[in-house]
Amino acid sequence: MNARKTSKQWQEEAAAEWDRYAEIWDSWTPDDNRDDAEEAADFLAELSKGGSALELGVGTGRVAIPLSARGVRVSGIDASPKMLERLREKEGGDRIDLYEGNFADVDVDKLYDVVFIALATLFVLPDQHEQTRCLENSAKRLKPGGRLVIQNIVPDMSNYQRGRHNDYGMTEPFRVSGRLAGHPRLAWFEMNTMDPTTQMIKRTDVIMSEKGNRIIAATMRYIWPAEQDLMARLGGLELEERWGGWRGEAFQYDSRDSVSVYRKP
Repeated sequence: MNARKTSKQWQEEAAAEWDRYAEIWDSWTPDDNRDDAEEAADFLAELSKGGSALELGVGTGRVAIPLSARGVRVSGIDASPKMLERLREKEGGDRIDLYEGNFADVDVDKLYDVVFIALATLFVLPDQHEQTRCLENSAKRLKPGGRLVIQNIVPDMSNYQRGRHNDYGMTEPFRVSGRLAGHPRLAWFEMNTMDPTTQMIKRTDVIMSEKGNRIIAATMRYIWPAEQDLMARLGGLELEERWGGWRGEAFQYDSRDSVSVYRKP
């Protein structure tokens, strides 16, 4: 059995992995061609009630910046220095208190009304231990009555044949929003291999853009909603509600997205 990596080792690996996405991140997320950042900010602002929020895996500030614009005091943690650098360069980026590190540590000395993890970012933690530790540490950074909000993808196993799934796309269809003005157009081919015994997905992206071509690899561990609920309970949190998206869509058996709200007693 391989020795478990330390938090510092994982942080260094994550920084190297996600630094490679920093330059193009704003051009191609979210994967479903619909930018839900404003909807997420509305949802989280209502929950925060003008208080404070901490984003784990803040990235380039896709949600943190519009949330801050709604009057919420926002902090963010990310392992990638280049992601944080791009966030600081954006208008409104100077309003976000930023911390560099392994977000599973939740290594801040403040308490928040809301801690949130968007866009299935919890999946990037390397194993069940780190994912559980992240939720336990998140609970410690919540004020009494505070909420932990997690947006995750509900895995669709029908996409995989013998553990493999391929996809492709380009960014042109959702440039119309104007959010991507100034970002390079992209086309990509995505290749995934999945191990259902470990719930690990190895993803390789072949990316073609106006700035050149590149190959980037990433590893993720998906989580089922029931497993996530157990992780939260181990941290002393109670499931308050679950939706099929940031607009309050019903969560059903065929939902592909979930937004779960856990409350600290």
